[in-house]
Amino acid sequence: MFTKIFHQYSEFANQTLDWFPSDDIIRYIDNCKSQRDLLEKYDWIDKKITYKFNSHGFRCDEFTEDLGIMFLGCSHTIGIGLPLENNWPTLVSNELNLKMINLGIGGSGSDTAFRLANHYIPQMKPKILIHLGSYKERLSLISKNKIYEFLPSNYPKEFEKFYFEWINCKENLELHDLKNNFAIELICNKNNIKY
Repeated sequence: MFTKIFHQYSEFANQTLDWFPSDDIIRYIDNCKSQRDLLEKYDWIDKKITYKFNSHGFRCDEFTEDLGIMFLGCSHTIGIGLPLENNWPTLVSNELNLKMINLGIGGSGSDTAFRLANHYIPQMKPKILIHLGSYKERLSLISKNKIYEFLPSNYPKEFEKFYFEWINCKENLELHDLKNNFAIELICNKNNIKY
């Protein structure tokens, strides 16, 4: 029905996980010690959070022909550390009574958002697209079977010199983010989708 694209979560397609990178048992135990009041306030003590991925490797229901609302973004969009019913794409989708198409990828930036938008928008033609921008320092590099996400705290060491040269020029960050956002907006405009 819809063609797939290789991305950072492709390996999780058709899986349901109890823990997910950056939301693991060790972090949970640490948070129970350091932020217990907050976890109790939101009733997250001993609450099971699962990460169920569709056949395309995204944390949402299977894609259908139904008009929906598509979301792009990072860990805030996929909802790492949150039950699915509490993440913002679910809340917005429910409020608008539209099917949620959550293409959030934790640790990703505007390169990944553009790449997913370019692939999925022409196929799925959602009614609305919402892109929660991420940190401008994030950069993607695609190699044969791997996608590297560059972050100031985590990047491939073989590209260290290039990456630090790149992020230390504010103009690089601004232009990189701007061109990806303009490209996503153009894809939406060409497909008559509200952005």
